[in-house]
Amino acid sequence: PVVGTPATLRVGMHSGGCISGIVGTRSLKFCLFGDSVETAAAMERAGVPGCVHASQDLARLLPEESWEEREAARDKASKATYLLSV
Repeated sequence: PVVGTPATLRVGMHSGGCISGIVGTRSLKFCLFGDSVETAAAMERAGVPGCVHASQDLARLLPEESWEEREAARDKASKATYLLSV
């Protein structure tokens, strides 16, 4: 990073179930577990800076947004994924 340069973010989003818990004995951390969390992480990794990369499940929940269809982010899930410029 360079001082005075705007930060760029990649965001991955998915909708689905997960389990949460506190992990550790000395340094406690709140964590989320589940396939939905892994799917959102895959969306972020395959994302484009300055855009929200969303699963088909999430895009269906927000049909009023201007989603741009993109190829699937995971081998396991062959569903289409979507980008939203912010």
